[in-house]
Amino acid sequence: MTPKEKAEQLVDTFKPNAYRGACEENDELMELYHSKQCALISVNEIISLMIKFHGRHIEDNSTEIEYWQEVKNEINKQDNEN
Repeated sequence: MTPKEKAEQLVDTFKPNAYRGACEENDELMELYHSKQCALISVNEIISLMIKFHGRHIEDNSTEIEYWQEVKNEINKQDNEN
């Protein structure tokens, strides 16, 4: 799965649980914002755990960390594309 596809999947996963406010005209923006925040928290946790558990051998997993960093970049870009 590409980083962009993973980013979209993560954000979509959180949408059903995203904040829905009283202002209908901004509901979609708020839903996207909160979904993205949840997805970013998840990705940050994944990266932190990878670093914690691999410690000195992190260079062996640099490709995986780079993948998750790119997922973060794609999540952040999502609102620019909509």
